[in-house]
Amino acid sequence: MKGLDALTNELNNLLILQDIENASRLLEVKNNKLRERLEIAQTDLKKIDNCGNEMDGNCSRNEEEEFIEALKDEMPDVFSNITGNFE
Repeated sequence: MKGLDALTNELNNLLILQDIENASRLLEVKNNKLRERLEIAQTDLKKIDNCGNEMDGNCSRNEEEEFIEALKDEMPDVFSNITGNFE
């Protein structure tokens, strides 16, 4: 009986290890997909930031000027958060 209990415990441990490995692989795939999405978002946000910088001083309406000011205020935090996530 002791031998059977030891074998059962060993099999349970092997199954747990296999589950952990499978979960780790799935998390790695998910992490890579999220990283790709963040890289795309970062590229798009840089384009928006560049357009805002080009528009700065060339606004014809108050709403446009407020939008550009908001971009200038918030984009450094956005890029800082993105950099933090990459690290």
